[in-house]
Amino acid sequence: MSSDRPPERLRTTRWNDVPFAPRQWRFFYGWVIVATSTLGIIASIPGQTMGVGVFTDDLITALGLSRVQLSTAYMFGTIGSSLLLPVAGRFQDRLGLRVMMVLSSLGLGLSVLVLSQSDGLSALVGGSVTASLCAILVCFFLMRFFGQGCLTLASRVAIGKWFNHRRGLATGISGVFVSLGFNGSPLLLNHLVQLLGWRGAALTLAAAVGGGMSLIGLVFHRDNPEACGLVMDGVRDEQWQRQMAARVPETRREFTRSEAIRTLPFWAFNLGLASQALIVTALAFHIASLGEEAGLDRKQAYSVFLPMAAFGVVSNLFAGWLSDRVRLKWLLAAMLLMQAVGTFGLSEFGHFRGRALLVIGYGIGGGLFATIATVTWPRFFGREHLGAISGVNMSVMVFASAIGPVWFSAGQTLSGGYHAIILASLLMPAALVFLSLRAENPQEHVPRSRP
Repeated sequence: MSSDRPPERLRTTRWNDVPFAPRQWRFFYGWVIVATSTLGIIASIPGQTMGVGVFTDDLITALGLSRVQLSTAYMFGTIGSSLLLPVAGRFQDRLGLRVMMVLSSLGLGLSVLVLSQSDGLSALVGGSVTASLCAILVCFFLMRFFGQGCLTLASRVAIGKWFNHRRGLATGISGVFVSLGFNGSPLLLNHLVQLLGWRGAALTLAAAVGGGMSLIGLVFHRDNPEACGLVMDGVRDEQWQRQMAARVPETRREFTRSEAIRTLPFWAFNLGLASQALIVTALAFHIASLGEEAGLDRKQAYSVFLPMAAFGVVSNLFAGWLSDRVRLKWLLAAMLLMQAVGTFGLSEFGHFRGRALLVIGYGIGGGLFATIATVTWPRFFGREHLGAISGVNMSVMVFASAIGPVWFSAGQTLSGGYHAIILASLLMPAALVFLSLRAENPQEHVPRSRP
């Protein structure tokens, strides 16, 4: 007997029927949540590294900073945001996903607006290097907290709350568009910067996220199916539920955050996801510089993201389907192996074979990453404290992404190139793949409740 049931206070409320009642739709409203969650994750791109990375060279020029100084500011701004994300996760459980998505979108839009005026803010307080560092650090802190942190958290958790037996399928469908958005965004944003200038591009993104995404969240997003008078997956048939339970383990216990973080599976998946975030963040942040060192122009360097998107789309859809049928530890191990393949390819970035391995490895790994990050936590630990548990995971991933750019910058400065630091990065997936093989679902060790 499943305990995956929200408390009584989350039952149907008038707030969930404004401006319309989801239970009156002709199809299961969870698929609308998949759409809003997908848009929310894509809208977080200005606060993700591939969004910030497009502005890197222009910010260095506008603020008069070195690459290491900008990377360091990015690291501290990101670390600062990561420390607040566990608190944001707890607030999300209390306020609800709908409110969190609206506030996060408004916050990210305002943050990008501040970024567009960062050089002016620096000039107001003297225009020194210290002033520039403080101005851009505040911008990075806000963008990372609201973008990669809160908005992504509210979007991913929503799919986990609306689906159970079809969670992998829903995640896979969402991941198709997320992969296209994330892998295609550096190319599109680079074109936007060339067309409007870096400041014009930032203002355009601020309006799109702060205005557009917050309105979409307010009108269409909802917290969970029970609060709307619905059930997970949209199927009330008990026989179907029993058949599907044979594939996906039932939720026998709702883990609290403190209980979840004391389990080995939590840290195996957490560190695996963090490892992927670290290396891909470093790639996105320094892509122009990596291409220059390899003898590639800016257009050639950015061109790897489009084929990565194609591999990410296919792997995410397949991983979503597969996650409803196999143990998640095998998907984690596969992601880490693909990370190693992509990193080895990055070490040969100047050659076609290297770029091919990079595209295949990071493309497939990125598709697996999206599925694992969404499906794992509700399946392993239940839905009641999902925001708090996912908040810790997001905090660790954001912390790792903060280290990535400065990790590569320091390696490039110390050794005169990126090659040595790229090869050192191969140690992460190599070590974690063995830990992943022990990461079993904690629900399987919880005794069944008596009928």
